[in-house]
Order: sequence, then C-alpha cells, then structure tokens
Amino acid sequence: MAKLAATGIDMHGEATFCAARTPPGSRVLDAGCGTGRVAIRLAELGYDCLGVDSDDSMLEQARAVAPTLHWVTADLTALDDHRDLDGPFGLVLTAGNVIPLLAPGTEADVIGALARRLVPGGLLISGFGLDAAHLPLAQAPFGVAEYDAWCVAAGVEPVARYATWGGDPFDDGGYAVSVHALPA
Repeated sequence: MAKLAATGIDMHGEATFCAARTPPGSRVLDAGCGTGRVAIRLAELGYDCLGVDSDDSMLEQARAVAPTLHWVTADLTALDDHRDLDGPFGLVLTAGNVIPLLAPGTEADVIGALARRLVPGGLLISGFGLDAAHLPLAQAPFGVAEYDAWCVAAGVEPVARYATWGGDPFDDGGYAVSVHALPA
C-alpha cells in the first residue's frame, strides 16, 4: 500500500466513495477490514466505525494506528455469534475482494448476515474482482448476477454498480463496486 501511495494514487478511494453516499456521522461496519485503512479514513471523516476481520495480526496493525476505534476479531461466517456486531449500521462495507475470498458456499449466508445489520435505507457496498487480473485467484468464483441474487435474497435491492471506487460506469469489465440498499 505504501508503494501505491507513493505513486500518487488516491489511497482513500473506497472511503471517499462511501462518504459520498452515506450521511456524515453514520455508523459503519467495515467487514473484512484487514489493517483498517478504510475504516480509519471514514472515522477521520466523522463516521462511527467498527472493523471486523478474522486475521488478528491485521487487526493488531489497525489497533496500533487507531486504538480508539472498535476492532473485532471474527469470521464473517459467524457474525451472529458476536453481539458487538449486531448493528444497526447505516453502511456495511466489504472492500478488497472480501466476498470472493469467502469459503465457497458461504457467500449468501454472509451477505444475509451483513444485510441484517443495516438500518432501513442503509447501504451494503462491496467491491470485488470479476477476473484473475483483479483477484488473487485463478478465476472469479462468481459473477455480478450471482452476487445480486444473494443480495436480493437477503432483502437488499440493487441501487448502482460501478467499475471503480472512483465511480466509473460499470462496463462488464474485471471489477465491480456494487451498491445495494435495505428498503426504508
């Protein structure tokens, strides 16, 4: 990430994208937060952020940078076992290929658990690769049609889809940023 930042790339594109779509001060769940880069930036912008990841070594880095934020070690397939992750949240975010890297067959359950944490009108925003060039996998485990079906089954409706966190129009390319909402 430091090498990318040195090139001048906007290292806060995900946070900027989410902040443009979510009212300031909203409660945010960064699911699969890793080292907390996005949650930390959103907190700097005035959002009430909670990060969850199954890798405690990554969360230790997040805690070192932002010790006052709430960081939870948990597997996304077991969110219902963690009372401090109950919500409600105005935004649930999964950036960085979180959904494609879930254990195969758990995607619909995880999306359902994430959707249950939204306030009415809240957003589920997910960014993920759709081909090997945008994934740490040989091929994509699913496409946007499957993702949308899991979201609809979880009660969240499609709002928009983009090709980048910068808001470029989706062109059936190798990356998608999908915005779904829980009906108000």
